[in-house]
Amino acid sequence: MSTNAPVTVDRIIAAASDQGISLVDDPTGRVARGRENDLDLLFVLLDSVLIVRADTSTEVPSNSAQAQFYLAANQINSGRPGPRAIVANRGDTLVMRAEAELPVTAGLTDEQLATALSEGVGSVVRTQDGFRALL
Repeated sequence: MSTNAPVTVDRIIAAASDQGISLVDDPTGRVARGRENDLDLLFVLLDSVLIVRADTSTEVPSNSAQAQFYLAANQINSGRPGPRAIVANRGDTLVMRAEAELPVTAGLTDEQLATALSEGVGSVVRTQDGFRALL
C-alpha cells in the first residue's frame, strides 16, 4: 500500500509478522501481544498513537524499599529522548517496563508502518538492555 491508510491491529500483526515477530490480537481490536528477545511485548492502538511496550518481570516484591530499579529508570529517562523506562509496582513483583509511542493519527503506508514498528520494538528492547546494564 503506497498511500496512507488507517493503522489497525490486523495491519500491525501483518507488519510484525514480516519482521519475524508473532503477535496475537485481543478481542478488543485495540491490542496485540507477543514476545521478542525474551520480552513480553504489548501493542496498544489508540486514536492518535500506537504504544509499544516491553515488560520484564523481577522477583522483587512490589512493596520493597529497594530503590535501584527506580534510579535506573530515572537515569535512562534523563539521558536520552525516546522510549520511557518505567517501574510498575501494581502486581506482586516489580516490572521493568519500556514504552514507546508512535504517532498514527494520519495513517501510515505499509512501508511507514514497518519502519515505525521496527524502530518502536528496537527502542523498547534497547531500553530494556539499558535497565539490565544498570542493575
